[in-house]
Amino acid sequence: MSAVGVAEAAQAVVADEPVAEAARRRRRARRAARRRHGRRQAHRRARQPSAGSAGWTEAHVRRLFWRAGFGATPVEARRWAKRGKTATLDFVVNGPPGGAQLRGLEPRVDGRTLDPLNEWGDNVLWWLDRMVRTTYPLQEKMTLFWHDHFATSDQDTPMMLAQNRMLRRRALGSFRDLLGDVTRDPAMQLFLSLAGSTKDAPNENFARELMELFTLGTGYSERDVREAARALTGFIADWHDNGTVTIQYEADEHDDGVKTLLGRRGPFGVDDVLDLVVAHPKHAPFLVEKLWSFFVATPPSRETVRALVATYRANDLRIKPLVRAILEHPQLYRKLDAPDLVKCPVVYVAGALRTTGSHIVQGYPTWLLETMGQYPFYPPSVAGWDWGPAWMSSNSMRQRFTLGNYVVNYGRPRVRRGSAPATLTAQEAYELAWRAVAEPQVSPATRAALVHLAAHFFDDLDPDWRDKADWRGEALQATLRHLLLVCPDSQLH
Repeated sequence: MSAVGVAEAAQAVVADEPVAEAARRRRRARRAARRRHGRRQAHRRARQPSAGSAGWTEAHVRRLFWRAGFGATPVEARRWAKRGKTATLDFVVNGPPGGAQLRGLEPRVDGRTLDPLNEWGDNVLWWLDRMVRTTYPLQEKMTLFWHDHFATSDQDTPMMLAQNRMLRRRALGSFRDLLGDVTRDPAMQLFLSLAGSTKDAPNENFARELMELFTLGTGYSERDVREAARALTGFIADWHDNGTVTIQYEADEHDDGVKTLLGRRGPFGVDDVLDLVVAHPKHAPFLVEKLWSFFVATPPSRETVRALVATYRANDLRIKPLVRAILEHPQLYRKLDAPDLVKCPVVYVAGALRTTGSHIVQGYPTWLLETMGQYPFYPPSVAGWDWGPAWMSSNSMRQRFTLGNYVVNYGRPRVRRGSAPATLTAQEAYELAWRAVAEPQVSPATRAALVHLAAHFFDDLDPDWRDKADWRGEALQATLRHLLLVCPDSQLH
């Protein structure tokens, strides 16, 4: 090409440049409009979720996944809303084919792998990690339930971890089998002094809690406790030089005399006692009502208790059919827009990590759970923890606020440099933060307050350069994400 031709071509390019730039601006504007439309649609789905089948919505899925586990991600909520109630319950109750697996990044603390047997707090992180990464959340939720029901505390870590694995293995099976394993569990035997209870000096601790807290609640007498204690004698603790302990049953230390227990008479032994308490008329209603209160905030009607008791007994005291009957009950799904069950600290922490796609990379959950009042493996007494509004003490709420800081700083919701320009509108800033923390359920009042905060977050800046203050936009994002994680709505499920 000649010099004249090059010059003419250059002039043409210069002449076309404003046109090309205008076209690019129009394309960017269209893409931005589509993104805003998509965000509005996503937020509208969260407020008024579309029905999957027979009125099964994302709100139903979120309620179920929180009550039966540790919350739903946005992808899970949309997927299972489309699948319908029956398919969702099948998945939640039965777990995935092949059993539970742990998916995602393995936990690390300051770059090291966990050492639950030797490092303080690593046993708590080990279990919390299972809640965060498991493909079968109900199994972990029921393990937590049984840890509270059969509360055992302050025993050597190897024994507590062994008990935890046993509770998980039996979590949804036969209650009678679970009770048998708990009775023979070394940590439980040492905690309630069943080991060392002999015919010459029977100890009543385990016998009393077996009836009062584990199986009946009422319907037994002091004589029943004494007679059960006699029948439960014979277990001896054998301490070894390396600090470990094994439990042996020695028939010579067992009281094989005739006992009168719960209206029956005979030379009862350990398994006879367990058979008698689970056959007692008070047992099924006692366990049904306790399980119900774990999943549902409002008390069950008499008709509901009768129906659930029938389900429990018809299935030979198996837990899974009973839990499914509770999880599919309409009462669990009342007031989907106004949750009324307080998240216990363990569920709150595990749920904040799981739903946001975060993992354990720091040791902060250990001391946070301790100061929140629920430190796994250390329940306060044989009666377990106090549930419900008792979790919302001033100190516990302060630590929940602190958790939000850690998740935003170390978890997936952390704000990346350049991801939150100052030019976002208040609504856009709110929706960006809401998506970053897994689209949680938020009341209209909370949403309005946060949008108002975003609208006035730059008021102290000079209008001439506020649009360039991206650092302030990033600070707004961190603030909104933190508040969404710790606001009053996030404390309930």
